Amino acid sequence: MGVTTKDLARICGVSRATITRALYGTGSIREETRQRILDTAKELGYQPDLMARSLVMRKSRMIGAIVVDLRNQYFPKMIDAIEKRTKESSYMLNISLHEDDKEEEKKLIRAMVGYHADGLILNCINKDEEFENMLNHLGIPYVILGYKAFKNSHTVGVDEYEATRKGVEYILEKGYKELVFVVPPLYDADGIPNIGHEYRRRGFVDEAGKSGCRYTVIYGRDYLTQALDYMRTKAMSKPAFFCSGDTFAGDLINAFGQNGYLVPNDYGIMGYDKVGLYQNFTPKFTTVDNHVEQMGYAAADMLLDMIEGKEVPHDIKIPITIVEGQTL
Repeated sequence: MGVTTKDLARICGVSRATITRALYGTGSIREETRQRILDTAKELGYQPDLMARSLVMRKSRMIGAIVVDLRNQYFPKMIDAIEKRTKESSYMLNISLHEDDKEEEKKLIRAMVGYHADGLILNCINKDEEFENMLNHLGIPYVILGYKAFKNSHTVGVDEYEATRKGVEYILEKGYKELVFVVPPLYDADGIPNIGHEYRRRGFVDEAGKSGCRYTVIYGRDYLTQALDYMRTKAMSKPAFFCSGDTFAGDLINAFGQNGYLVPNDYGIMGYDKVGLYQNFTPKFTTVDNHVEQMGYAAADMLLDMIEGKEVPHDIKIPITIVEGQTL
């Protein structure tokens, strides 16, 4: 068994309360006594009980991050930025995945609070009033990634509507007259829209509609089948596909290539998110860079400031950049 605070108190000839003040920096203590305790603890290889420390300090130095999954490069890039920033501030990041399961998300949030997380960074799938009330009664600060889910929530994200509108502008400047927006399912099982992708869809429809070009929207899990059918039976000119994610654009290029359609000879394509994996493809993707790492740093900074009781804005919008590639 390792050395305990009780052992240190006996060896140093002081009370356990004095040991706690020396180890955790709480209360007043003579500098000579504090240094003697710290030197003894180091000499004996004392390992602090972090749970006990969190109870004493009322801080665990742990932040929870709950996101949907880590299967593509979007959230790994963001989590890496969050982890770097929290580590710089001597916090540990605890990562959990809700996998688009609403009950699992609630369970994980309660677990993080139970483990005395000092704050949470969330990629929410729950969007109803009951969930909002749950968040507001956690007793710890939280930051939501991506979009303004609730009136009083603190959010870090991109203006998805404006970003997609600018993407359409860019495609039209390339001379395309026929546009197709490709997006995953817009609604979850209970009919609530995927807010981020819905804003992207609106930006596409409004800008494409204003331009007078021919346009359509493809959405659903069978988007590859629908896109191939469009190329075979509906395309009237060389179309440009604007995908609500680089992952979907990559899948589309592969499916089209297997059926004899080549980019950019037979069609153009633009992605969204600037996932690094696809930036190594040839030809290089044209895409919307929503600066995922910057979003992660900003979310971590906002939460750390909230934990320290500092004033923070309710919303931070990360600017986007159009990355010119060879697919349009």
